[in-house]
Amino acid sequence: MAARSCTITIVIALLLSCARADREARQYSLTGQIVALGAGRQDVTVKHDDIPRFMPAMTMAYRVSDPAQLDGLTPGDTIAATLNVRESEAWLSAIRRTGHADLAAGAKPPHVMDVLERGELVPDDVLEDEHRRPRRLTDWRGHAVAVTFIYSRCPMPEFCPLMERQFADVQKRVDADPSLRDRVRLVAITFDPGHDTPDVLAAHARARGADPRIWTYLTGTPPAIEHVASRFGVSVVREGNDAAAIVHNLRTAIIDADGRVVKIYSGNEWTPVMLVDDLRSASGRG
Repeated sequence: MAARSCTITIVIALLLSCARADREARQYSLTGQIVALGAGRQDVTVKHDDIPRFMPAMTMAYRVSDPAQLDGLTPGDTIAATLNVRESEAWLSAIRRTGHADLAAGAKPPHVMDVLERGELVPDDVLEDEHRRPRRLTDWRGHAVAVTFIYSRCPMPEFCPLMERQFADVQKRVDADPSLRDRVRLVAITFDPGHDTPDVLAAHARARGADPRIWTYLTGTPPAIEHVASRFGVSVVREGNDAAAIVHNLRTAIIDADGRVVKIYSGNEWTPVMLVDDLRSASGRG
């Protein structure tokens, strides 16, 4: 009996240890230069060095655990920090200034111009889906459409992977609702067409559980992708010659059955429930 009790105790201890490990963030040392400070100092854009076993050198916006850590820091300051990563979030902590250097010309992300406004028609550029079929956003007229922008190699859990996890949730909700199943479509457009070929996107779509009846991935020529992305307010900056080193913002749009923009979300603040409600309204079923 004592041996059995000891075994149970060990198993419980192991389970608790695993649960704690799941909750604990992976931590990486980050060094780099501040490019910009966000409003309210809730986030900071850093041009950082290579992070071994995690991501190449790139420029990326990071949330901070405590805005006070940014007190006294300015663009151009070089820093060392800890990058904390969980499945659905990432943030910087233990930020300390190590020096200062002039920012390189062009270090600031470009301003995005000519962004679509509510009621405007979506662009009609020819893109290509994961099955190598030519596609335009206007092909889905008659449906309410949610469009988001991703790239398959994105390493940040709060960026592209989060958009796709939430799209997977939206897809389940749409498929379970007979009033929406045939009236709603989801579209994910890559802004890394050099890597994200139709074959790559087809494998990526399968891995994400995308149902081709509802959820389509699109790639295209660099000029077409750049034009479509910019019209939705997507800013993409490529770092050096490494195509995987991409700094970008997040934009998710709702398009009505007439092919007109209803709403464009910035960042990752929307939820699957919010998106389904928007799609229901845009489909005329709200």
